[in-house]
Formats: sequence, C-alpha cells, structure tokens
Amino acid sequence: MTLLPAFLRETLAQRVAIPFLPPGRQLNSGPYRACLARTKEERQAAFRLRFRVFNLELNEGLALAYETGEDTDEFDRFCDHLLVHDDRTGEVVGTYRLQTGLAAERRIGYYSEREFDFSPYRVLRDELVELGRACIHPDHRRYEVLMLLWKAIAWYARDHRARYLIGCSSLTSQDPREGSAIYHRLKPMLVQEPLRTVPTQAFAFDLVPKDEQVEVRPPKLLRTYLALGAAICGPPAIDREFRTIDFLTLMDLNNLSPAIRSRLLD
Repeated sequence: MTLLPAFLRETLAQRVAIPFLPPGRQLNSGPYRACLARTKEERQAAFRLRFRVFNLELNEGLALAYETGEDTDEFDRFCDHLLVHDDRTGEVVGTYRLQTGLAAERRIGYYSEREFDFSPYRVLRDELVELGRACIHPDHRRYEVLMLLWKAIAWYARDHRARYLIGCSSLTSQDPREGSAIYHRLKPMLVQEPLRTVPTQAFAFDLVPKDEQVEVRPPKLLRTYLALGAAICGPPAIDREFRTIDFLTLMDLNNLSPAIRSRLLD
C-alpha cells in the first residue's frame, strides 16, 4: 500500500521525542531550497502552483481560481506558506500551507474545522500544526523534493514546539462509493477513540454499504502519511466546493521511528 523506500517502512513502534532545533536554518537538497514565503510575490507563486495542480491537472479546486489563475481562500493571509524553490530557474516547485493551533485560535480557526468537528483537538491546540494545500509541480515529483518538504515541516513543528500534525488528505472524487470504500479499508488505522471525530453536518455524507462500493486505492499522499505513522480520525467529509472527499489525518511526531527521525531532522 506504500510507495516509500524501505527505511520509511521500518517499525514505528519505538517512540522517540524529536529534539528542538533552532529556527532560521536553510534547508537545501541539490538544486532545491526550502523556506517560508516572505513576500507577496512568493505567496502568489505558491497560489499559481496550486491552481496548476489542483484545477488544471486534477480537475478539482475552487471554481473562482479560474478567474485569477491562483488558488486562494480566506485562510491564506493568516497562514505560513512553505515553498521549495528550484534555484536553477527560481521557480517555486512545491508548497504546503501551515498554521499552528495557537494561530488558528487567534485568527479565523482551522481550515479543516469547516469540515470536521474539532472539539477533540482543543486539548492539543498548543502542540498542533495544521497542514494543507500540499502540491508539487509535475516536473519535479521526486523523492528529493518530497523529503525536503517533510524536513521543513518537521523543523517548523519543532520551532513551534508542536507534537501533532493534522490536516485533510484528499481523494479527487465526489463519489460516496469511493470515499466509503477507502474508509472501510482504512478503519484499522483509525486514531485512538478520544481523538476520533465526524464530519460537520454540511460536509457529511451517508457511507455506502460494502456491497455497493467500488474498488479504489487510497490517495498517494494519504498512503504516505499512514506509512509514516499517521492515523485517520473518522469517516470522510465531502467538499462540494473543492470537489474532493477528505480524510482528516493526524500524526504524532513522537511516534516516529529513529530511522525516520534521522532522515527528517539530522
């Protein structure tokens, strides 16, 4: 079910706390460089990349984005935007949107909170980072870029003394049969009971019985998160505006194996 190399498939049973790392270090891998967006122009480059991937390639995303060529919403002005640059061309080739639980509380809340009941995660607020809008340019989808993004996320979490990562993992579909099939397949990977949740009423849909479901693989990014030790938080939500079916996903960074920890933080 995973496409990860062998070292990322090692046992995740041993719990290791990740040491705090000083902020400000630059992350590089070959021609690629990871950093947070600092200017309006850098943020717009991320928005254009998101539009290219979500709207043009995957045929999902917001309809309004076709008017501007940029995927944006009301959360973007309040979030940090992680970028991977190709220093050979200056192009932004990878991005994630990040915000801490403390920032969400001070501002307009979590993006994922529109779709899911977030009451189980209030106790995690001080140690939580929400991830979203992950994408990589199709010409740069290689292990090097993905690992650079993950390293930067791990460092961001430690800079903010966060233990948990949370966010929506999306299936490009509006078919409840597909969402139901993936959920039933992944039920053994549900998070522990106190941290389970359900979609909000506006985003909920009735799960389809097993005999009416269709064969479909979980999204690649979700498979990768699960291989790293993440868990799904409950039944999926359906986002009619973005045209996806979303699985709320939670990762405890203290559950990383020593091998994964060394790859992300050494």
